[in-house]
This record gives sequence, C-alpha cells and structure tokens, in this order.
Amino acid sequence: VDVCDFACGLSRSMDGRVLPSERVDHVLLESWQPLGVVGVISAFNFPAAVFGWNAALALVAGNAVLWKPAETTPLVALALNALLCDALEAHGFPRC
Repeated sequence: VDVCDFACGLSRSMDGRVLPSERVDHVLLESWQPLGVVGVISAFNFPAAVFGWNAALALVAGNAVLWKPAETTPLVALALNALLCDALEAHGFPRC
C-alpha cells in the first residue's frame, strides 16, 4: 500500500522540471519516457509484494507490465489477476 501511495505521489511530480546545472549556460531537463513493456519476475517468498512494488511504479510511468510469478505460486497469480480485473471493471474498464 505504501508503494502505491508513493507511486501516486510520483505521478504528480513527473512534470519535466528544468534544474540548474553546475556548468555555465547549461540546464538539466528532466524527462520521463515510458520504456514500453516492463517484466516483473517474482520469487516464491514474496509473490504478490514484489509484483505490486514494481507494477505500481511501472504503470505510473506509462509502461505495460508483464508478470512472471514463481512456478510454486500459481494460485497467488490467479487470485491477484481476479482482484485486478474486478477493480478495473468497477471503474468502467472492460472485463479482462
């Protein structure tokens, strides 16, 4: 939950700031650009947490997320997928 709060706050600060530079007549331009597809590989000991941490930040930055859960935790992946589909549908998105 804390990572999701952090990601929401980060989304409000990705505005492309112009920062001063130590070089004369130069400035630093902050630019956020999506990478495209971000892969998340999670281990058996924190199957949902690792996905949540990485997916929140990747989605806020405009990336798609591909999750490869551990082979020993397939039910966690199915349960999380069902929760995400329900949440998206509740907010007007088409059913997964």
